Amino acid sequence: MANVYCIKPLEKKSISWRVEMYRENEDGSISWFNMEELYRWGQGFIEEELDCNLPWKGDNSAHCRTDTGWGCEFEDSISIDWEFSDDITELEQQEIKESYYEGGAAWLFDGEHDWQTEDDYVIVLAPFSVDLATDNGDIIKENVELRERPPFNPNAAWPFSSTDKE
Repeated sequence: MANVYCIKPLEKKSISWRVEMYRENEDGSISWFNMEELYRWGQGFIEEELDCNLPWKGDNSAHCRTDTGWGCEFEDSISIDWEFSDDITELEQQEIKESYYEGGAAWLFDGEHDWQTEDDYVIVLAPFSVDLATDNGDIIKENVELRERPPFNPNAAWPFSSTDKE
């Protein structure tokens, strides 16, 4: 069983689920919409072997996968923000919203429509706690100390190297 970092907000209304959807149109163009649903409580996860994705100490948010851990356990949806590409009419926007309000995530992922998932992830806003746990929820280490962000070196070779340019 894989271990995961469990990231929980320490304040209410500090976790959201973002979904980016797209559709290939008959004329070859792409339409898209993004939805971000804010919740009162929940949690996100990062796999232990992907600890490079943990936030740095002092970061204002953590981005987590939706297919890791034992479930986000979202509680109490607070609001939903929508973004639509310019080619989606007001009527179609309303139909998308109503379909989601009636069917939720099941409509997004399994509904009878032409939309495909580009990405979906969880955003946990600071302050948050980070615990290391087994994939079934047993805590291994509470309050994991996050790493300090390395200092910016404008002379470093690209990409992401700590060696100097020649």
